[in-house]
Amino acid sequence: MSESEKPIDSNVTGGEPLPTEEGDIENDVVETQFGIAQASIEEDDDDDDDDDDDDDDDDDDDDDEEEDFMAELPSRVRSRVERLKLLNEKRDKIMEQYLKDRAILENKYSDLCKPLYDERADIIVGKKDKEIAEALSEVDENADDDDDEEDIVGVPEFWSCCVSNIEAISELVTERDNQCLLCIENVTCEDFKDGKGFELRFYFKEDNPFFTNRVLTKRYEIPNLLMDDEPILKNVSGCDIKWKADMCLTHREVTKKQRSKSGKKAGQIRTVTKKERTDSFFHFFSPPKIPSINDMDEDEANAIEEAFDHDYDIAQSFRSHIIPKAVMWFTGEAMEDEFERMMEGNAESLMAQIEAGASLESPFPPPASGTEEPECKQS
Repeated sequence: MSESEKPIDSNVTGGEPLPTEEGDIENDVVETQFGIAQASIEEDDDDDDDDDDDDDDDDDDDDDEEEDFMAELPSRVRSRVERLKLLNEKRDKIMEQYLKDRAILENKYSDLCKPLYDERADIIVGKKDKEIAEALSEVDENADDDDDEEDIVGVPEFWSCCVSNIEAISELVTERDNQCLLCIENVTCEDFKDGKGFELRFYFKEDNPFFTNRVLTKRYEIPNLLMDDEPILKNVSGCDIKWKADMCLTHREVTKKQRSKSGKKAGQIRTVTKKERTDSFFHFFSPPKIPSINDMDEDEANAIEEAFDHDYDIAQSFRSHIIPKAVMWFTGEAMEDEFERMMEGNAESLMAQIEAGASLESPFPPPASGTEEPECKQS
């Protein structure tokens, strides 16, 4: 697999972030080194020096290989290749300016969307209930006479419903997680001004029974975020969740009895309390930690790569789908649109095979050699 991720949808997500609660502590930043990211693990100073020396040696080897290749070319061809390299350098400078200009454009339209996202948040939490009711009564005097709805504030369960309609996220949400997701007031995404990353912010009610944080954050640094190339995730960091007593969703305390096998206390029984990891969406805010590259085998490397792939899928589900079109995910209409696009894509692929004369194999295997097709009986 290449050192990259799935292409990033460049939808503008906007939303002015609120200040995070004082005391929130970012987790250690992880720089990944395979799959979607490149990683550097802190080692002893001596090990770092050795790694730097190795990197320098690799660079020298690359330069030597390039020089060897160029030396093998005929002199006239070599001069033409040098001219081509100059053109490539000019193109790189143009792309640098393109990224700067595109970042400015992205910021411009993000700012235009911000008031819309702010008003959406107000409607969801109920700040616009009276205004909307008055506007509705002007059109229809009997439109808001249902007494049973008087106690309903805003749009209940809005964000938890959006999350449940995206498989990449919903498969991580447990029943207890969902009770906590009901406390979400808003979800925003702010792209960096230089266009090289973004930060997701999840705002929770003050009376959230699970933790004291008002805001949970997840930050991604992606140097080529605005490029059409496959994105390379450089850094990712989360935040510490301040769980209330006995309300932690990511771990549980398990009490076990152990019998001492030796020493003066041999045969005595003691009680030991341990923390065990539990399935939870809220592990999303604690990025995977990577062991030393030198200590990992292929299976461990693949497992870490898969973990980061899934983590980034979740981030993009919020950034490029839920946040821009939250109401469509709430109603389920976005799911229908995604399904229709998928079916259209499959149909186009099928027609292309037919037009190309490709044979379409049946998904059902033929009968084993020497046997007959079973008789079709009807009752």
